[in-house]
Amino acid sequence: MKIKVADFMQQIDGQNYQNDVLPAVDAVEKITEQKLTEILQPLFEHFAKLIAAEKLGRIEQPVNFVGQVVTIALETGVINLPFANNNHVDNFFDSDTETEVLANLVVTSPKLNASGLRIDTLGEITQWTEQQQQQAVKMFEADLKQLVKNVAD
Repeated sequence: MKIKVADFMQQIDGQNYQNDVLPAVDAVEKITEQKLTEILQPLFEHFAKLIAAEKLGRIEQPVNFVGQVVTIALETGVINLPFANNNHVDNFFDSDTETEVLANLVVTSPKLNASGLRIDTLGEITQWTEQQQQQAVKMFEADLKQLVKNVAD
């Protein structure tokens, strides 16, 4: 799916996108990759439906972990910037440019890193497969391990 950068920015600024928050789930400190995959399955299913409908959006999954809420979200985008930083998109593109819509993994937690945010691009939404889902699980697992370390320090 392609979108003109100006149209993307206008839709995000106007909050003309799907924004779903799933019920919070609990995760233990020594969570396995298999259990993490199970926990995130509803997130992946909702995101797949969003993509199938060719909509822009953000699907958010709060996770209770080591005494805090960690938010993992899948967002559509044109660059690896969260919707909250939409006003910076035109620093990277001409507004008339048409570009592929990407799947971005956004993880937020105050103790994750100095900014409390990590964002990674998983690829174009037209190529969303189980491979991207497993990539998201592995990245989130690494973020949780980093969070455990940061909370202990």
